Amino acid sequence: MHPIRSHDVGILDNHQTLFLIAPATFVFLVLLVSPIVFLIHLSLLPSMPNASLTGPIGFNGYAELGDSYHLGILWRTIRISGITTLGCLLLGYPIALSIIRSRGWWRSAQIVFVVTPLFVSIVVRTYGWVLLLGNRGLINGLLAWVGFRDQPVRLLGTEAAVVIGLMEALLPFMVLSLSAVLSRIDSTLEEAARGLGASPIGAFLTVTLPLSLPGALAGCLLVFMVSMGSYVTPALLGGSEVRVMVTEIYTQVTTVFNWPLAAVLSLTLLAVSLAVAGLASRLIRTERARKTV
Repeated sequence: MHPIRSHDVGILDNHQTLFLIAPATFVFLVLLVSPIVFLIHLSLLPSMPNASLTGPIGFNGYAELGDSYHLGILWRTIRISGITTLGCLLLGYPIALSIIRSRGWWRSAQIVFVVTPLFVSIVVRTYGWVLLLGNRGLINGLLAWVGFRDQPVRLLGTEAAVVIGLMEALLPFMVLSLSAVLSRIDSTLEEAARGLGASPIGAFLTVTLPLSLPGALAGCLLVFMVSMGSYVTPALLGGSEVRVMVTEIYTQVTTVFNWPLAAVLSLTLLAVSLAVAGLASRLIRTERARKTV
């Protein structure tokens, strides 16, 4: 018998690796690459209501992105996602710190409070906000009961309502991301800063915050990406008054039947999301490289 050489072992390992990644590669091509290729082709067709999905290839659909209507929708989507991300970050830090620094049943209770909303359908939770923010909802009812306002305050159909709904839905993701990184920070570092005269806020800003930046960036990226692609919350809380990219895409597909323009808007939303993801990934790598120096 001939001995097995290292070269032969390497070939076998390569074949086994290719065999193992083949199903994942097939799924990746079918479920991700193929739809994107189809969208690119669709976006180059003539853009018009009741489009026939035939005709010469061109860029007239992309030219519609330059009008004030679609630019306003794109900017509103980015603005709502950014405000939602910032709000989740500001609320997530105190909650995550409280969870990490608690012990026993109180820590378990806080984790349950954070995670439990994820077990409820986003549609059900959003309709709960409709009941709270409506003209005859709980908030307006309390304002009228205390005599603060005679007429109901318009809360539904505003960007504030959409931001509130998205923050409530996405806050658990931010808290879990922050808790994961905060749990790995040595608590004696902040105690040392306090011992050197730093205030609690100063110790947090100089020790805890820099060390937890990778987790904060990961949480911000997750919240921002999901906010950009959310449909239920903007549709129910914003309605026709607050148009975002996803609701506009839905309208173009189901009402206007302008599939080429819907494809253009989808690719634009994808490009913005990928740009933000690339920027966040670069910041995370830079921060980790700085810590290792």
